[in-house]
Amino acid sequence: MAKKTNEKRSRALRFQVTEAYKKARTNLVYSIIKKGCRKIIVTSPYKSEGKTTTVVNLAIALSQQVDTKVLVIDCDLRRPTTHTLLNVKNENGLANFLSGECELGDIITETEKPNLDMITYGAIPPNPSELLSSDVMSEMVKELESSYDFIIFDTPPVNMVVDVIPLIGLSNGVVIVTKHKDTTYPELNKAVDTLKRNNAKILGVIINQIPTLETAKGGYYLYRARRSGYYRSQVY
Repeated sequence: MAKKTNEKRSRALRFQVTEAYKKARTNLVYSIIKKGCRKIIVTSPYKSEGKTTTVVNLAIALSQQVDTKVLVIDCDLRRPTTHTLLNVKNENGLANFLSGECELGDIITETEKPNLDMITYGAIPPNPSELLSSDVMSEMVKELESSYDFIIFDTPPVNMVVDVIPLIGLSNGVVIVTKHKDTTYPELNKAVDTLKRNNAKILGVIINQIPTLETAKGGYYLYRARRSGYYRSQVY
């Protein structure tokens, strides 16, 4: 009986989280009204706030729209993990291309999810911020725009390193991922101020790990977010 109850709760949770990411998708689509490719940065004030899981689940939700091609670029060249969630091998990647070691076609990988491709980080370079601010990076994004409806940049935490700053000019907006009872208001304000000083359009804030009443009663978590969707530490 307990097993069936847990399975029922698990299915209900999965449905709720999936639907929440679809709502996040709708919010993003209507936050960027433009023709052609929409380019979104996802960052967080500090590490371990659910940023990469959010990137992957938002990308999957976007790719489930009819005739919508999505590309995830792992721009976290210091602590990359996106490829593990999408079950993609990291061979030649972004750093290799930006360093002139391979061609653009060599670093684009199809994922197991339909209409969702990825560029992994490749080798971890000694100069990530310089690579991301290079003309080669800008030219690469311009070339990719013709092939995708959405490009999502998974970037390092904005309060820790400056890597996200040069990408702002290449994007249409930024989503900030925070963690309930972990991210503080001063930390979030610092992230917002840094982004605004660099002319970023902030699309919304995702707050992860807000437990509902069901958490206490049922022993599982429903992660809630404001404006941009829900998060859970797995891929949907």
